Amino acid sequence: MNITKHIKVLLLFGLITGILMACSPQAETNEKEVAAKEKDETVIGIIGPMKEEIEILHSHMEVKNSEDIAGMTFYKGKLEGQNIVLVQSGIGKVNAAMAAQLLVSHFDADKLINSGISGAIHPDVKLGDIVISTDTVQHDMDETAKGFEPGIIPRLEIGYFKADKELISLAEKAAETLPENVTVFKGRIATGDQFIADEKKKEWIYNTFNGYVVEMEGAAVGQVAHLNDVPYIVIRSASDDAGEEAVVKWEDFKQTAVENSSSIIEGMLKNME
Repeated sequence: MNITKHIKVLLLFGLITGILMACSPQAETNEKEVAAKEKDETVIGIIGPMKEEIEILHSHMEVKNSEDIAGMTFYKGKLEGQNIVLVQSGIGKVNAAMAAQLLVSHFDADKLINSGISGAIHPDVKLGDIVISTDTVQHDMDETAKGFEPGIIPRLEIGYFKADKELISLAEKAAETLPENVTVFKGRIATGDQFIADEKKKEWIYNTFNGYVVEMEGAAVGQVAHLNDVPYIVIRSASDDAGEEAVVKWEDFKQTAVENSSSIIEGMLKNME
C-alpha cells in the first residue's frame, strides 16, 4: 500500500469511528450532561426599580448570598429552579442602566428581565392590565433640533430596542394564569425620566411613539441589553392612567399591578428549559 492510500484509509477509519462514537449511548449521555450543565449555569438578571416591585420575588426565592455594589443590593439564588440575581435598581434610567450593566458584567447574566408598574397611555389598556414589551424607546430622547426623529439616539442611530422573542413567548404563556379581568397586551413601552400625570403629555407620547404604557426604566435596560447582545424583556402592569389623577390611582392600584407582573416572572422562570 502506498502512502497516499494509507492516509486515505486512516482518514476513513477516523471518520467511521467518530460517527460510531457520536451514535453511542455514552455520547448521548455526554450531550445530555453538557445541556444540563449549561442550564444550571444560566443566570437570569431581574430588575425592579422600587422595593415594592421586587419584594414578592425576593420572598419566594431561595437567597444564597447578596452583594452590595453602587448603592444596590444584588440577591443571588434560585427561583422556580432557575439561577437568578434580583436587584432593586432605584427609579430612573441611570439607575436601571447601572443595574443592568452590573448584572451582565459582574454577575454574568445571560438574560435580563425588567418588571414593575407603569402608566397606561394606550386607550385600550386598563388599570391592572399587563403589557409585554415588543420593544422599548426613550420618549425623552430629543435631538429633533439636529434632524433626528424623537427617540432616536445620535451616533447609535437607533432608539427602538427589540425584546427577545423567546422571552416574549414565555411571558405570554405565563400570563395565561392571570385573573380573567386582566388583559395582556404585546406592544411598545415608552421610557423617560418623568412621572407622567398630564393628559397632553400622555397623548403626545402615545401619538408620537404608539406606546402602550409609560414608565422610567425599561428602555435603559433595553439599550444596555442591545449593546451587550443579551436577550431582554420588559413586563409592566398599569397602575395609573398617566392623567391628572395619576398619583392617586398609582397608590390605589400599585399592589395589584406588582402582584400581576411578579406572577408572570415566576411563570416564565418555571417554564424556562
